[in-house]
Amino acid sequence: MHTYQFVAFRGPNRWAPFPMLEVLCRDRLDSNASEIAKQTSAKQTSAEQISTALAKFLEAKQFTASHPQSVSNATRIVASMDQIESDTELWLACARWFSALAGVPTRDLDRAIELRDDGQSTPLTAFAMEMEEQSLSEKCFLFARELIDSNDSFASYPLVIKVRELFDFADDVRLGPSSRAILRAARRRNIPYTRLNRGSLVQLGEGKLQRRIWTAETDATSAIAEAIASDKDLTKRLLRQVGVPVPHGRSVSSAEDAWAAAQEIGFPIVVKPCSANHQRGISIELNTKEEIMKAYDFAVYAGETTDILVEKFASGDHHRLLVVGNRLIAAAKGHSECVLGDGISTIEELVAEVNRDPRRGEAYTDPLGVVLLSEPAIIELNKQGLSLQSIPEAGRVVVVRRTGDLTTDCTESVHPDTAEQAVLAARVVGLDIAGLDILATDISLPLSDQRGAVVEVNAGPSLSPHVTPLYGKPQKVGDAIMEMLFPMEQQGHINIIGVVKGPNSDLLVQQFAEQLRLRNIDFGTLSHGQAGFNGRVVDTGCVNDEERVIALLCNPILSAIVVHLDVLQSATHGVCSPRLDWVLFANGSIGESPSDEEWAGVRAILNAVPPKGSIFGDRLSTEAMEKIKKWKNPESIAKNTLERAFEIPFQ
Repeated sequence: MHTYQFVAFRGPNRWAPFPMLEVLCRDRLDSNASEIAKQTSAKQTSAEQISTALAKFLEAKQFTASHPQSVSNATRIVASMDQIESDTELWLACARWFSALAGVPTRDLDRAIELRDDGQSTPLTAFAMEMEEQSLSEKCFLFARELIDSNDSFASYPLVIKVRELFDFADDVRLGPSSRAILRAARRRNIPYTRLNRGSLVQLGEGKLQRRIWTAETDATSAIAEAIASDKDLTKRLLRQVGVPVPHGRSVSSAEDAWAAAQEIGFPIVVKPCSANHQRGISIELNTKEEIMKAYDFAVYAGETTDILVEKFASGDHHRLLVVGNRLIAAAKGHSECVLGDGISTIEELVAEVNRDPRRGEAYTDPLGVVLLSEPAIIELNKQGLSLQSIPEAGRVVVVRRTGDLTTDCTESVHPDTAEQAVLAARVVGLDIAGLDILATDISLPLSDQRGAVVEVNAGPSLSPHVTPLYGKPQKVGDAIMEMLFPMEQQGHINIIGVVKGPNSDLLVQQFAEQLRLRNIDFGTLSHGQAGFNGRVVDTGCVNDEERVIALLCNPILSAIVVHLDVLQSATHGVCSPRLDWVLFANGSIGESPSDEEWAGVRAILNAVPPKGSIFGDRLSTEAMEKIKKWKNPESIAKNTLERAFEIPFQ
């Protein structure tokens, strides 16, 4: 029997320099030696059974992989289970397995498990797993515990259902795939980032060097440009004026007006909402009055608007071209949604079978969307002389929807003229990041040679088709966006200075502040629960030091922050700052006979110091300096002197 609690470390901590979720577990084992031996043997058997069950699950592929290395990471964890000797190790391994499938890979740690003596009769075990979102990691541990405690050789545990539940939960709490693609590029560039809300607003960089993104929109994305992109009629007019091919059409005010517009433009035509995106409310290749009037009603309903556009149908396959800055970065091709007749099943039944594909779902992170039997699908079937209850003969291919998911990378095939027109279209609208929907029979030829056209310009387009295409080569779109935001290897770091509390540490904080003031550097301070900048105390409305540091990092004028740190606080809650470039251990900050908890706090502070960081001790004991030099990053510098401690370099 186990009792346990979770402790979330969102900053550097005694385990690692990155966020961790710690589990404090009290194992109610019988103290009889023979009984413990039996239980240990049983756990080894459980590990073998669980690893077999998890391996079979991976082989069956009844799940959606939400990370490029999800399967390989999960497979590696299963392979390591033959080394497990205790229940806590098994629990951690299973939690890491669930986390891998949820799209959050976790790193192996040198110190995965610690035994802690807190004076109780039963042992207290501490172990931890790398964390992205606390609630998601907690759910991974809970599912892992359920799996281990399940009976009947684990055959009764509904892994397929649980993994899908976990995937949907991850979809709710994690940043979306577009944001994650950009943040992966930020990590590769060592650019810090902070999620600012439960949505997709993220700050890249710190203080005066910060930039912000909202999915694939940036702080440079003009509100005017976004408004233009959402007005399809205005966008078409602006593109036509610079020679970018677009379909002819006009706005309509009623179903009858839509029919009149179709007669003016010529058939076939497309009906769609003026301001919708993601293909909502679109019906294509319409030829009859009945089809057009139904399509108008569907556009009003699905687009939640009465501003409807009727335009000439441009033939060809759907392509999405991604423009970042002044460059075409990636291109993807879509496919039609089809079913294959078997001579037995109705079209409705065939579509239901297609939707059982585990890659399909309603979440935006699912690789494929659910095939919906909405009005456009019914119109498409009627064109083929079919209905939902029709039974197509064996081998007949039935098109249910002309424009399906973007599945295939085609970046290297885009004709240079088309790439140039895509960049021009983005610039005309005014977008720094734009997704252009293009219809073309052959994307390797100029649009003018095939009556192709740009049918839509999207602000904040999804990056998923380019980052993880089902077919073809992934493109480094996140890197391109980061290069646009932080050119020339800029890292967006301001200086974060830590002073570890001791008898004279308040004076040291004041000395740092005075040095920064004399150098005309805007700086923030956090000391004794009070945050401020340039000598002023500010009511940030924050409830803890971690939030106060984030508030300072979001201040757009600051070039440095001075943080007053407590050793015991750092041990129990982690370091309140995401990084410490310059650390000063005040005299007396490490006692003569430090407890294990104090040493854990020192280790947490050292985990916050990056490579090439600097550590200064003010006459610390020989033992303390030996520990510091042992635990610090090998590339950081540690000195037991205050000489040059206040000479902080600034670029």
